[in-house]
Amino acid sequence: MSATLQLPQLDTTQPLIVQGDEEQLYRMIANLVMNAIQYTPRGGDVVIRLNQDKKYALVEVRDTGIGIPAEQQAHVFTRFYRVNRDRNRKTGGSGLGLAIASAIALKHQGKITVQSQVGQGSTFILSLPLATV
Repeated sequence: MSATLQLPQLDTTQPLIVQGDEEQLYRMIANLVMNAIQYTPRGGDVVIRLNQDKKYALVEVRDTGIGIPAEQQAHVFTRFYRVNRDRNRKTGGSGLGLAIASAIALKHQGKITVQSQVGQGSTFILSLPLATV
């Protein structure tokens, strides 16, 4: 593992409950975290935060990795899309992880957005509707 993975930071004191397929939700989070680790160089950080916003649980995966150019950010959730094909050949992957994560989020009435700057890292924000209990 090249990056330091910090324990999740909880920005809420309330339990956040979402409904859905537990296995698929796990896969979605794992894909986001693995992507962050894969594209963060040795000595970098990956931080996971949990928060809520009105009716949504928010999971933020922030890294200090290579970043994504602004003009390519809209495409990172497209199947088989790779930001930098030469660099990605070295790190492996098929360009499916973020597409799968996004599809799972949509299936659960959620979404994933990205904010990124080249050389500064990326932040992926997953929004999932809170369950009504």
